[in-house]
Amino acid sequence: MKVCVIEDDPLMLGHLEDMLKRMDYQVMTAGSVDEGLEIVRTWGPDAVVVDILMPDRDGLNFILETRHLRETMRVVAITGGGRLGPGPILKMASGLGAHATLTKPIHEEVLRAALTAT
Repeated sequence: MKVCVIEDDPLMLGHLEDMLKRMDYQVMTAGSVDEGLEIVRTWGPDAVVVDILMPDRDGLNFILETRHLRETMRVVAITGGGRLGPGPILKMASGLGAHATLTKPIHEEVLRAALTAT
C-alpha cells in the first residue's frame, strides 16, 4: 500500500513515516497541503494521513480537493486539537469525507487499523 503523510511538524512527520515503514507501506511525505496535493496527483497513493491544523492551508481543504481526484483513496485525518480540542475538528473532517479520524499522539496499532478498515 502507498501512503502519503501530510504534516507540518517535522518531528511528527518523521514519526509517522517511521511507523508506516515498519508496517511495510511505501511512504511519501509532505510538509504542506500543496505538496500533498502534488503527491496525490503524481504518485496516486492508496491512502493519505493528513494533519488538520496547519499554517497555510488546512487538512479540511485537502479532504475537499482530493475527493474529486481519487474517490477510492482512503483519508485518515489527524489532529492534536488546538485550542478547541480534537472533537469538533475531527467531526468536521468526517463530515467532509475522511474515512477515519485520529487524535495525536498516534499509536502504531491504531494507525494500522485506520488505514485498513473497510
